[in-house]
Amino acid sequence: MPDIQFRNVFFSPALLLAAVFALSACAGGYQTTRVNGAEKVYRIDEQGSKQLVYEVDRDGNTVVHDASDPMVKRRQAEQQRQQDLLALKAQRIERLKQAPKRHQGDPIYVNLHAVTLGDKLKKAQHSKGAVDKEVRAAFGSDKVIRLVSKKDLKRQEWAEVSKALAGQNPYDATVADVEVVTRADIEEIYGINKKTGKPDKMPAIVFEATITSNQLPATYTVKESGHILRNPQVTQRFADRVKAVIIQKIGPDLPARQLGAR
Repeated sequence: MPDIQFRNVFFSPALLLAAVFALSACAGGYQTTRVNGAEKVYRIDEQGSKQLVYEVDRDGNTVVHDASDPMVKRRQAEQQRQQDLLALKAQRIERLKQAPKRHQGDPIYVNLHAVTLGDKLKKAQHSKGAVDKEVRAAFGSDKVIRLVSKKDLKRQEWAEVSKALAGQNPYDATVADVEVVTRADIEEIYGINKKTGKPDKMPAIVFEATITSNQLPATYTVKESGHILRNPQVTQRFADRVKAVIIQKIGPDLPARQLGAR
């Protein structure tokens, strides 16, 4: 019996990709094509025949070609869910606009997210979580701003919004009034050299926060920086600026909480 020798055959990536699509087509399934921002979804049967199921134009409008297709039904169900959520959000915002406003000294509950560190600051901090602890400490003594706990945040779900809309107090649909997301890193910035009196580069710690109201639509950005050797002072200045935005710009529009809600 003659020997049979096998040789390695190298396929190009394009050929392999074509083979995969061919196998997928034979097995049935769906195929999506995107051209100039428009999307078309086809159902492929076991023989490889394609049938257009639905298409989405550049403006996001959907045209259904087969209403009985399972993928169409799933898409329509998801779209309906999103519309319901948007309607609930709009109702909630309208109720909040009509609700009595908080008094000047009433607490504002803030979800202060853990600080996201850039690579340089991550390496420079003396222990893991040190920067985050310093930032939280700078907020801790304020009489108006109250930092919410992780346990409280578990209640912050859309289900709570639905319950609140059915009741008398839409405000308590969310635990935190404000979300604060902070990023920090070490950068070289220009400052005035005290010895020479001339502009010079210096290593600085740079904080940047995005401050968002959970009640009525409002978003602000705060940035603070200073010499790395004056980190405690820079951190406190940053916290003070964030607190000022929360109390002076977001606070006046917040509705009053029910007595005993906290």
